[in-house]
Amino acid sequence: MIKKLYRKIFAKFYDSFMTSFEAKIEDDRKNMLNKLNGVVLDVGSGTGINFKFFNDQVKVFAVEPSKPMLNKSIPKIENKNIELINLEINNKKLHSILKENSLDAIISTLVLCTIPNPELALENFKKWLKPNGKLIVLEHIHSDKKIKAIVENIVNPFWKIIGDGCNLNRHTDELIKEKGFIAKEESYFTLGMRIHKAEYSIKI
Repeated sequence: MIKKLYRKIFAKFYDSFMTSFEAKIEDDRKNMLNKLNGVVLDVGSGTGINFKFFNDQVKVFAVEPSKPMLNKSIPKIENKNIELINLEINNKKLHSILKENSLDAIISTLVLCTIPNPELALENFKKWLKPNGKLIVLEHIHSDKKIKAIVENIVNPFWKIIGDGCNLNRHTDELIKEKGFIAKEESYFTLGMRIHKAEYSIKI
């Protein structure tokens, strides 16, 4: 009951809270997403911030566990081929919708910080992607500055509570590579938090 209420409040204010940050990464989102083709999975699609960057030719499966967030994304679909799915990314029911070797790209933007079992999610990504498929990520990750990393570790338990499960200190970039993905392009920059931007392929 409390979680449902919190998710309603979180969804209501999310876009407003993120406006300034999103303005700084809008070009990154656009450049990563607007040239995609085929069948795409938008992981943790939230309020639909990515939707406007998809071209009209792609088929998008937008998976989001929060019903209030999903509801806020509906007006942003407009006339695009986007199917909303209200499930956790690691829910076994997804395997009846997303078949192995069926996706041309998987998009993960500011979401691997939140997924309870990112290791399992990445294993599923490998199953769903075609052999030449792409994993596109734009994620905030652990700081590479010693003092800041210590602060993140201290603050993280409290941040998870107010951030609907978001972790400040995950080594997401390292985990992706450990799970068998190869970085075709990658870069790092800082916007308060350290950001990892990359395109990965599957190690064959």
